[in-house]
Amino acid sequence: MEDLLEYQLIIRCKNGDKSAFEQLIKNYKDQLFSYLVRLSESREAAEDLFQETLIKVWTGLPAYREKSRFSSWLFAIAHNLAMDSYRKKKVRRKINDDSDDLLIYSKESHIHEYESREIKMIIMESLKMLPEKQRNVFLLRQHGELSFKEIAEITNQPLNTVLSHMHYAVKKLRIILRDKNVI
Repeated sequence: MEDLLEYQLIIRCKNGDKSAFEQLIKNYKDQLFSYLVRLSESREAAEDLFQETLIKVWTGLPAYREKSRFSSWLFAIAHNLAMDSYRKKKVRRKINDDSDDLLIYSKESHIHEYESREIKMIIMESLKMLPEKQRNVFLLRQHGELSFKEIAEITNQPLNTVLSHMHYAVKKLRIILRDKNVI
């Protein structure tokens, strides 16, 4: 049923219905932004990439074919824009001081909130230690919630290579997080 609703929204978007586009994007907004923040390591850069992605999706919708899931197409556009941006600047960005915005605040005590923030920062720093291909696969899988097949298509890599990148990313993250006494 959800796929049918999404298909209907896509058809309406292709016919120029901006409200349908807003509804369609609303379904993926949080996942997409979270992915871009972690990929770009800067909230400001992620906001720019997010806007560029929306523009590219809106202008590209007439050419979108329903062969693949909309989410795969959306994340492929975001991924490609992020990689283009990275290549242009060739400089890794550091996490902004306002990274607190990235955290999901709970109603629990301030101590728990502080510990959660510390763990989140350690994990984000640990992700930076992964090779780029492993980090990309990990982020697409965890934040994009894409299948490995979809990730292979987005990154233009064989499925087994993508699976290997994920395996080694998880293995390395476990080692890093154990060394930092997080797990």
